Amino acid sequence: MSLPFVLSPYVRAIKTPAGFVIDDGLRGKIELDDPMRAVVRALWDPAFAGRELSRVRATLGPAETTAAVERLKRRQVVFDSRQACDGFIDMILETHRSNVPFLDQIELTNICPFRCQFCPRGISGKMKRPTGKMDLALFERLLDQASPNQARWRPLELHHLGESLVHEDVDRFVAAATQRGLPTEMSCNPSMLTAELSKRILDAGIHRLVISLDGMDNETSIAIRGPAARYDKAERNLEALFAHAATLEKPPTIVVQMIDLHRNRFQRDAFLEKWGKTGLPFVEAYIKDLGGPDPDTGARSETPPSYMCGYPWRSVVVLWDGRVVPCCMDADADLVLGDLNTMTLAEIWAGAEVRRLREQLRKNTIPCGHLCDGCPWRRETYAAAMPKRHPDQAKEEPLHW
Repeated sequence: MSLPFVLSPYVRAIKTPAGFVIDDGLRGKIELDDPMRAVVRALWDPAFAGRELSRVRATLGPAETTAAVERLKRRQVVFDSRQACDGFIDMILETHRSNVPFLDQIELTNICPFRCQFCPRGISGKMKRPTGKMDLALFERLLDQASPNQARWRPLELHHLGESLVHEDVDRFVAAATQRGLPTEMSCNPSMLTAELSKRILDAGIHRLVISLDGMDNETSIAIRGPAARYDKAERNLEALFAHAATLEKPPTIVVQMIDLHRNRFQRDAFLEKWGKTGLPFVEAYIKDLGGPDPDTGARSETPPSYMCGYPWRSVVVLWDGRVVPCCMDADADLVLGDLNTMTLAEIWAGAEVRRLREQLRKNTIPCGHLCDGCPWRRETYAAAMPKRHPDQAKEEPLHW
């Protein structure tokens, strides 16, 4: 049965004690009452929407069902057509776009001693761009150009492709941001996080540390991340990190994270038992979905993309040399939007390259081989995966970067 309205294919369901809430990644959580949840669940998979809505009508009654649909329309969750839905998304993206982009990731360096086969940096010969380290003066100029709302958006991620701990001035970068009221976070490998280095970073005011620990012994850790990733060294370093953090009045959040891989899956329970039960309120353990093919089996995660891309309207990634790219998926600077050595952040955000990218994404005219071609977070691809995000499979809100 053809219906005169559609559910937005850009929403995801987040599990709550009441059932679930809706989030489209643009407006925050949208609370639903029980009849609205019933309608949303019925409309979720377009192939069965007519049949499922008939069942809802039989349960709730025609009047209550119609009223629930109207409430969903007022919340811009249900639309008269897909075209109307896309028009609303375009309007929201443009309305929320500021004159200066948020800073998503800032690459302090793309040098890395690890050899992770799920990372383009770890695969020999895959990354073609030169390696180097960001100049602190460039970083400080960048911070002075940041959006006035940066701190309210989310912390600066001081990493991209590389191990930020390689940079000898890593703590000075953290301190420079802290002095400007900008919270920072960093993903790093604990094998390199010595007691002296962790003290420097903590004292500089880091807001959150994500510790990449993908094995519970040397053999597994080295097999996944290469010879530099030793579990025995990581364990000692984490004990020192926790000890110093516990002395601080406001310790940072420390997330000990294991990427879900075929090679370490047998250690998952041991990982959660040890690192999820430290007794420290600022430490949590997290199993992260790989989001790509497993390097050993080639199998892709069955977890569907959790959000739709809005990056070209929202934020950028800055490489160590000052070049600016659209997002963290641009490993090799395939789509450079501008260069902070010759342009301001505002000039890059208003420039021809980013305007062209927005137009291509809005009109779905991305050419074959383009950075965004085949991206699972792209609007059309994300919409097509809608049935896989069914509310019956909803999970609690995932860890946020």
